[in-house]
Amino acid sequence: MLTNEQIEARKLGIGGSDMPIILGLSSYKTPYQLYLEKIGQVPSTFEETTLQEWGHRLEPMIRMKFAEEHGFQIRAPKEHAKFAGLCENITYDLETQVHPFHDFMRGNLDGFIPELNAVNEIKCSNQFMAKLWGEDGSDVIPMEYLVQVAYYCAITNADCAYITVLIGGNDYREFKYIRNMELESKIIDAAKAFWNCVQTKTPPEAINQVDLRLMYPQHDPEKTKTINTEVAEQLTTLTDTRLKIKLLTEVEEKHKFNIMQFMQDAECLVNESGQPVITWKANKRGSRTFLMKGVN
Repeated sequence: MLTNEQIEARKLGIGGSDMPIILGLSSYKTPYQLYLEKIGQVPSTFEETTLQEWGHRLEPMIRMKFAEEHGFQIRAPKEHAKFAGLCENITYDLETQVHPFHDFMRGNLDGFIPELNAVNEIKCSNQFMAKLWGEDGSDVIPMEYLVQVAYYCAITNADCAYITVLIGGNDYREFKYIRNMELESKIIDAAKAFWNCVQTKTPPEAINQVDLRLMYPQHDPEKTKTINTEVAEQLTTLTDTRLKIKLLTEVEEKHKFNIMQFMQDAECLVNESGQPVITWKANKRGSRTFLMKGVN
Protein backbone atom coordinates (compact mmCIF):
# COMPACT_ATOMS: atom_id res chain seq x y z
CA MET A 1 0.00 0.00 0.00
CA LEU A 2 1.27 3.49 -0.85
CA THR A 3 2.08 5.75 2.09
CA ASN A 4 0.74 9.32 2.28
CA GLU A 5 4.21 10.54 1.33
CA GLN A 6 4.24 8.31 -1.76
CA ILE A 7 0.78 9.50 -2.73
CA GLU A 8 1.97 13.10 -2.56
CA ALA A 9 5.12 12.19 -4.50
CA ARG A 10 2.99 10.78 -7.33
CA LYS A 11 1.96 14.34 -8.15
CA LEU A 12 5.61 15.04 -9.05
CA GLY A 13 5.60 12.59 -11.91
CA ILE A 14 4.40 9.33 -13.39
CA GLY A 15 4.33 6.04 -11.48
CA GLY A 16 4.37 2.47 -12.71
CA SER A 17 0.64 2.01 -12.17
CA ASP A 18 0.03 5.14 -14.26
CA MET A 19 1.53 3.66 -17.42
CA PRO A 20 -1.29 1.21 -18.26
CA ILE A 21 -3.69 4.15 -17.92
CA ILE A 22 -1.58 6.39 -20.16
CA LEU A 23 -1.40 3.65 -22.80
CA GLY A 24 -5.16 3.04 -22.68
CA LEU A 25 -4.88 -0.41 -21.09
CA SER A 26 -6.82 0.35 -17.91
CA SER A 27 -10.53 -0.32 -17.49
CA TYR A 28 -10.66 1.86 -14.36
CA LYS A 29 -9.32 5.19 -15.49
CA THR A 30 -8.58 7.09 -18.72
CA PRO A 31 -5.58 9.27 -19.62
CA TYR A 32 -7.76 12.36 -19.30
CA GLN A 33 -8.96 11.39 -15.81
CA LEU A 34 -5.35 10.76 -14.75
CA TYR A 35 -4.39 14.12 -16.25
CA LEU A 36 -6.99 15.88 -14.10
CA GLU A 37 -5.45 14.25 -11.02
CA LYS A 38 -1.92 15.23 -11.99
CA ILE A 39 -2.80 18.90 -12.50
CA GLY A 40 -4.70 18.93 -9.20
CA GLN A 41 -8.12 19.61 -10.71
CA VAL A 42 -9.59 16.51 -9.06
CA PRO A 43 -8.24 14.61 -6.03
CA SER A 44 -6.21 11.47 -6.66
CA THR A 45 -8.31 8.37 -6.11
CA PHE A 46 -6.70 5.60 -4.10
CA GLU A 47 -9.74 3.81 -2.68
CA GLU A 48 -8.81 0.15 -2.36
CA THR A 49 -10.99 -2.64 -3.63
CA THR A 50 -11.23 -5.75 -1.49
CA LEU A 51 -8.89 -7.55 -3.91
CA GLN A 52 -6.33 -4.74 -3.69
CA GLU A 53 -6.53 -4.70 0.10
CA TRP A 54 -5.78 -8.41 0.34
CA GLY A 55 -3.13 -8.07 -2.32
CA HIS A 56 -1.32 -5.53 -0.18
CA ARG A 57 -1.73 -7.68 2.91
CA LEU A 58 -0.36 -10.75 1.13
CA GLU A 59 2.48 -9.00 -0.71
CA PRO A 60 5.10 -9.57 2.06
CA MET A 61 4.16 -13.26 2.26
CA ILE A 62 4.49 -13.73 -1.51
CA ARG A 63 7.85 -11.96 -1.45
CA MET A 64 9.06 -14.31 1.31
CA LYS A 65 7.92 -17.33 -0.70
CA PHE A 66 9.92 -16.11 -3.70
CA ALA A 67 13.02 -15.39 -1.61
CA GLU A 68 12.87 -18.78 0.09
CA GLU A 69 12.33 -20.64 -3.20
CA HIS A 70 15.43 -19.16 -4.84
CA GLY A 71 17.65 -17.91 -2.04
CA PHE A 72 17.86 -14.45 -3.60
CA GLN A 73 18.70 -11.41 -1.50
CA ILE A 74 15.82 -9.00 -2.04
CA ARG A 75 15.52 -5.33 -1.19
CA ALA A 76 11.94 -4.55 -0.14
CA PRO A 77 10.14 -1.23 0.49
CA LYS A 78 11.05 0.51 3.75
CA GLU A 79 7.41 0.68 4.79
CA HIS A 80 7.38 -3.15 5.07
CA ALA A 81 10.14 -3.10 7.69
CA LYS A 82 7.76 -4.51 10.31
CA PHE A 83 8.29 -7.88 8.60
CA ALA A 84 12.07 -7.74 9.17
CA GLY A 85 13.43 -10.91 10.70
CA LEU A 86 10.82 -13.22 9.20
CA CYS A 87 13.09 -13.99 6.24
CA GLU A 88 16.86 -13.51 6.37
CA ASN A 89 17.05 -12.96 2.59
CA ILE A 90 15.08 -9.71 2.68
CA THR A 91 16.25 -6.23 3.68
CA TYR A 92 13.84 -3.33 3.96
CA ASP A 93 15.58 -0.27 2.56
CA LEU A 94 14.00 0.28 -0.87
CA GLU A 95 12.80 3.82 -1.63
CA THR A 96 11.15 5.47 -4.63
CA GLN A 97 13.22 4.97 -7.78
CA VAL A 98 13.70 7.82 -10.25
CA HIS A 99 14.81 7.61 -13.89
CA PRO A 100 18.35 9.03 -14.28
CA PHE A 101 17.41 11.31 -17.21
CA HIS A 102 13.67 11.87 -16.78
CA ASP A 103 13.00 12.78 -13.18
CA PHE A 104 9.22 12.69 -13.71
CA MET A 105 9.45 8.92 -14.29
CA ARG A 106 9.22 7.36 -10.83
CA GLY A 107 8.45 3.97 -9.40
CA ASN A 108 7.66 2.36 -6.06
CA LEU A 109 8.95 -1.15 -6.65
CA ASP A 110 7.72 -4.19 -4.75
CA GLY A 111 11.29 -5.47 -4.64
CA PHE A 112 14.73 -5.45 -6.23
CA ILE A 113 17.27 -8.28 -6.55
CA PRO A 114 20.79 -6.72 -6.59
CA GLU A 115 22.70 -9.89 -7.52
CA LEU A 116 20.60 -10.27 -10.69
CA ASN A 117 20.04 -6.56 -11.30
CA ALA A 118 16.37 -7.48 -11.49
CA VAL A 119 13.03 -5.96 -10.53
CA ASN A 120 10.69 -8.09 -8.42
CA GLU A 121 7.00 -7.32 -9.01
CA ILE A 122 4.31 -8.96 -6.87
CA LYS A 123 0.68 -9.40 -7.87
CA CYS A 124 -2.49 -10.95 -6.49
CA SER A 125 -5.13 -11.99 -9.00
CA ASN A 126 -8.58 -13.51 -8.71
CA GLN A 127 -9.39 -16.87 -10.25
CA PHE A 128 -11.38 -15.26 -13.07
CA MET A 129 -8.15 -13.75 -14.44
CA ALA A 130 -6.21 -17.02 -14.28
CA LYS A 131 -6.46 -17.58 -18.05
CA LEU A 132 -4.77 -14.23 -18.72
CA TRP A 133 -1.58 -15.54 -17.09
CA GLY A 134 0.57 -18.18 -18.79
CA GLU A 135 1.98 -21.33 -17.30
CA ASP A 136 4.34 -21.05 -14.37
CA GLY A 137 7.82 -20.11 -15.62
CA SER A 138 6.62 -18.62 -18.91
CA ASP A 139 6.67 -15.00 -20.06
CA VAL A 140 2.92 -14.74 -20.73
CA ILE A 141 1.91 -11.75 -18.60
CA PRO A 142 -1.25 -9.59 -18.90
CA MET A 143 -0.35 -6.52 -20.94
CA GLU A 144 -1.13 -3.97 -18.21
CA TYR A 145 1.33 -5.69 -15.87
CA LEU A 146 3.91 -6.23 -18.60
CA VAL A 147 3.91 -2.49 -19.28
CA GLN A 148 4.37 -1.77 -15.59
CA VAL A 149 7.42 -4.02 -15.14
CA ALA A 150 8.93 -2.78 -18.40
CA TYR A 151 8.57 0.76 -17.03
CA TYR A 152 10.32 -0.23 -13.79
CA CYS A 153 13.17 -1.84 -15.74
CA ALA A 154 13.57 1.33 -17.78
CA ILE A 155 13.75 3.43 -14.61
CA THR A 156 16.27 1.21 -12.80
CA ASN A 157 18.15 -0.05 -15.89
CA ALA A 158 17.52 -3.57 -14.62
CA ASP A 159 18.39 -6.52 -16.83
CA CYS A 160 15.08 -8.27 -16.26
CA ALA A 161 12.08 -8.57 -13.94
CA TYR A 162 10.63 -11.47 -11.99
CA ILE A 163 6.87 -11.33 -11.54
CA THR A 164 5.35 -13.45 -8.79
CA VAL A 165 1.59 -13.80 -8.70
CA LEU A 166 -0.84 -15.54 -6.38
CA ILE A 167 -4.03 -16.44 -8.24
CA GLY A 168 -7.21 -17.24 -6.38
CA GLY A 169 -5.38 -17.41 -3.06
CA ASN A 170 -3.59 -20.70 -3.71
CA ASP A 171 -2.15 -20.79 -7.25
CA TYR A 172 1.42 -19.43 -7.05
CA ARG A 173 3.20 -18.71 -10.35
CA GLU A 174 6.43 -17.02 -11.41
CA PHE A 175 7.19 -15.21 -14.67
CA LYS A 176 10.23 -13.52 -16.15
CA TYR A 177 10.45 -10.40 -18.30
CA ILE A 178 13.60 -9.88 -20.36
CA ARG A 179 14.31 -6.30 -21.39
CA ASN A 180 12.53 -5.31 -24.59
CA MET A 181 14.08 -2.02 -25.63
CA GLU A 182 11.54 -1.38 -28.40
CA LEU A 183 8.67 -1.72 -25.92
CA GLU A 184 10.44 0.44 -23.35
CA SER A 185 11.15 3.12 -25.94
CA LYS A 186 7.43 3.33 -26.73
CA ILE A 187 6.63 3.49 -23.02
CA ILE A 188 9.13 6.31 -22.43
CA ASP A 189 7.78 8.25 -25.43
CA ALA A 190 4.22 7.88 -24.12
CA ALA A 191 5.30 8.95 -20.63
CA LYS A 192 7.08 12.03 -22.00
CA ALA A 193 4.09 12.99 -24.15
CA PHE A 194 1.69 12.62 -21.23
CA TRP A 195 3.90 14.56 -18.83
CA ASN A 196 4.18 17.32 -21.44
CA CYS A 197 0.37 17.50 -21.38
CA VAL A 198 0.52 17.93 -17.61
CA GLN A 199 3.27 20.55 -17.73
CA THR A 200 1.61 22.60 -20.46
CA LYS A 201 -1.96 22.03 -19.16
CA THR A 202 -2.88 20.51 -22.53
CA PRO A 203 -5.47 17.79 -21.89
CA PRO A 204 -5.26 14.42 -23.65
CA GLU A 205 -8.12 13.51 -25.98
CA ALA A 206 -11.32 12.10 -24.50
CA ILE A 207 -11.84 8.39 -25.09
CA ASN A 208 -15.26 7.79 -23.54
CA GLN A 209 -18.46 9.55 -22.46
CA VAL A 210 -17.22 9.99 -18.88
CA ASP A 211 -14.29 12.03 -20.20
CA LEU A 212 -16.62 14.25 -22.22
CA ARG A 213 -18.89 14.88 -19.23
CA LEU A 214 -15.82 15.90 -17.22
CA MET A 215 -14.54 18.12 -20.04
CA TYR A 216 -17.89 19.84 -20.60
CA PRO A 217 -19.81 19.75 -17.30
CA GLN A 218 -22.03 22.70 -18.32
CA HIS A 219 -23.81 23.66 -21.53
CA ASP A 220 -24.01 27.07 -23.20
CA PRO A 221 -27.70 27.89 -23.79
CA GLU A 222 -26.73 30.43 -26.46
CA LYS A 223 -24.63 28.02 -28.48
CA THR A 224 -25.64 25.70 -31.33
CA LYS A 225 -23.69 23.66 -33.86
CA THR A 226 -24.65 22.83 -37.42
CA ILE A 227 -24.44 19.18 -38.40
CA ASN A 228 -21.75 18.12 -40.89
CA THR A 229 -21.42 15.05 -43.12
CA GLU A 230 -19.43 12.97 -40.64
CA VAL A 231 -21.79 13.64 -37.75
CA ALA A 232 -24.80 13.03 -40.01
CA GLU A 233 -23.44 9.55 -40.75
CA GLN A 234 -22.90 8.96 -37.02
CA LEU A 235 -26.48 10.04 -36.32
CA THR A 236 -27.87 7.70 -38.97
CA THR A 237 -25.91 4.78 -37.55
CA LEU A 238 -27.02 5.63 -34.00
CA THR A 239 -30.68 5.81 -35.08
CA ASP A 240 -30.44 2.47 -36.91
CA THR A 241 -28.69 0.85 -33.94
CA ARG A 242 -31.34 2.01 -31.50
CA LEU A 243 -34.09 0.66 -33.76
CA LYS A 244 -32.35 -2.73 -33.98
CA ILE A 245 -31.94 -2.85 -30.20
CA LYS A 246 -35.64 -2.05 -29.76
CA LEU A 247 -36.66 -4.80 -32.19
CA LEU A 248 -34.28 -7.35 -30.61
CA THR A 249 -35.56 -6.45 -27.14
CA GLU A 250 -39.12 -7.10 -28.29
CA VAL A 251 -38.07 -10.49 -29.71
CA GLU A 252 -36.25 -11.34 -26.48
CA GLU A 253 -39.26 -10.45 -24.32
CA LYS A 254 -41.61 -12.48 -26.53
CA HIS A 255 -39.50 -15.65 -26.23
CA LYS A 256 -38.97 -15.16 -22.49
CA PHE A 257 -42.75 -14.88 -22.07
CA ASN A 258 -43.34 -18.10 -24.02
CA ILE A 259 -40.75 -20.01 -21.98
CA MET A 260 -42.06 -18.66 -18.66
CA GLN A 261 -45.61 -19.58 -19.69
CA PHE A 262 -44.39 -23.12 -20.41
CA MET A 263 -42.53 -23.38 -17.08
CA GLN A 264 -45.44 -22.05 -14.97
CA ASP A 265 -44.44 -22.78 -11.34
CA ALA A 266 -41.41 -24.95 -12.20
CA GLU A 267 -38.11 -23.70 -10.81
CA CYS A 268 -35.85 -25.14 -13.49
CA LEU A 269 -35.96 -25.96 -17.21
CA VAL A 270 -33.62 -28.81 -18.18
CA ASN A 271 -32.43 -30.23 -21.50
CA GLU A 272 -32.69 -33.85 -22.68
CA SER A 273 -29.64 -34.74 -20.58
CA GLY A 274 -31.16 -33.30 -17.43
CA GLN A 275 -28.80 -30.30 -17.42
CA PRO A 276 -30.35 -26.99 -16.22
CA VAL A 277 -30.65 -24.42 -19.00
CA ILE A 278 -32.97 -21.89 -17.32
CA THR A 279 -33.98 -21.16 -13.74
CA TRP A 280 -36.97 -19.08 -12.70
CA LYS A 281 -37.02 -18.85 -8.95
CA ALA A 282 -37.85 -16.34 -6.24
CA ASN A 283 -35.19 -14.17 -4.68
CA LYS A 284 -35.13 -13.01 -1.06
CA ARG A 285 -37.78 -10.40 -1.81
CA GLY A 286 -40.08 -13.03 -3.25
CA SER A 287 -39.76 -11.89 -6.86
CA ARG A 288 -38.97 -14.63 -9.38
CA THR A 289 -35.83 -14.05 -11.47
CA PHE A 290 -35.38 -15.54 -14.96
CA LEU A 291 -31.79 -16.72 -15.57
CA MET A 292 -30.27 -18.50 -18.57
CA LYS A 293 -27.39 -20.73 -17.57
CA GLY A 294 -24.07 -19.64 -19.07
CA VAL A 295 -25.58 -16.36 -20.38
CA ASN A 296 -26.58 -14.15 -17.41
